[in-house]
Amino acid sequence: MSKSIQWLKYAFELRFLPVRFQRWLFSTGTRAVEFVSGCSMIGYALVFAFSPNDIYNWPIYYKFKDISEMTLILVFGGVGVLQLAAMYWQTFKGEVLSGYILLISAFIWYLTAYAFWAAYPPAHTGMVIPPVLAFLCLLAGNNSLKFLFSEDKFKREQKGE
Repeated sequence: MSKSIQWLKYAFELRFLPVRFQRWLFSTGTRAVEFVSGCSMIGYALVFAFSPNDIYNWPIYYKFKDISEMTLILVFGGVGVLQLAAMYWQTFKGEVLSGYILLISAFIWYLTAYAFWAAYPPAHTGMVIPPVLAFLCLLAGNNSLKFLFSEDKFKREQKGE
């Protein structure tokens, strides 16, 4: 692996931060990303549920008409509710579930960003917000899981398991 890729991996995994700060960032700090992403997903579900039928004729939403409205509502609403629900389980399993849901959310935000980018021009906020949320969810979910499993392994080694 080249030096530049190793440096980027080191920087994005945030392992250079003190362990105590990493513990806060990947347990409490990721809750902000979970909350914003979960509320945004529920917001998208509500837009598709209560919008007029001609929303798919608007230039920025035309890619969404390839997917059934019920699927869009269930995916956005379901993942959003799961994300908000997972925030409150502060056990090891709950944190792991939260990390995996963040990764799923990152994929959904990526697909949403792709749908909005396919509608370019005109430029609009749908081209900015979903990619940012995809990146934040991916970073938070990936680093959270890596930190949780490395800390769990460390605790097991201390106990002698």
